[in-house]
Amino acid sequence: MATADRSATSPQPLDRTIALLNTIASEARPLSVTELASICEYPVPTVHRLIAQLEERYLVKRALGSRKVLVGPALVRLGAAVTDAAVRSDRVHQVLVNLASRLGEPCHLGIRSDDEIVYVDSARTQRSAGLQFEQGRRAPMHCTSIGKIFLAELSDEEFDRWLAQAELPRLAPATIIAKPKLRSVVREARRSGWAASNEEFAPGVVGCAVPVRLDNGRLLAGLGVSVPSARTSFSKLKAFVASLRSAAQQIAASASAE
Repeated sequence: MATADRSATSPQPLDRTIALLNTIASEARPLSVTELASICEYPVPTVHRLIAQLEERYLVKRALGSRKVLVGPALVRLGAAVTDAAVRSDRVHQVLVNLASRLGEPCHLGIRSDDEIVYVDSARTQRSAGLQFEQGRRAPMHCTSIGKIFLAELSDEEFDRWLAQAELPRLAPATIIAKPKLRSVVREARRSGWAASNEEFAPGVVGCAVPVRLDNGRLLAGLGVSVPSARTSFSKLKAFVASLRSAAQQIAASASAE
């Protein structure tokens, strides 16, 4: 009986694997096997063996030019799929519908997938002529308000690494393609807690977005609204922010409750 009790309370291989993945994702930086063993309080040989198994399944990968590990492509895809499922419930969609009805403009939920925003849900009203991002549609991060929310979530160091290798295609005359200007815009979004786009994705359409955060502060998604600039000027977008933030809190609560 004592042996059974010990096995029930001591970490099992799956527990250890989950703990390693949580640590790698939470730290958001390359970690050595020794560091992982220290943080998780597991034997180094155990961590080495589990990391090798995770690497074979593309859940973790080695940092370029290093033996340290970070999240792998399979884990990124899994995270995106989980987030997608969390924000596509009927309860979340109803919050989005109510928001679009209240604002009289199309509203969207988006998540990051690699270097793009994937729109996972949207709602619109009959009168609206704003952009309608259908479920599954993708857009670049640099020229959308939701994309800027995810860029603002990066640290200065992470953003500089992203910017160094990023391509900034011009999709509209006002698309920001100058990297110093984009850096300034993203820093302002980080400071203010919301982001905007000024006819950068499509001529004649402006928009703004706020983060949807879980109780622990983690960024779940971006919630945005798009508006014809003939109806609402870029300078007046801030009027939507309070309603967006209120809906974002409801969406986070609903997604967590599913």
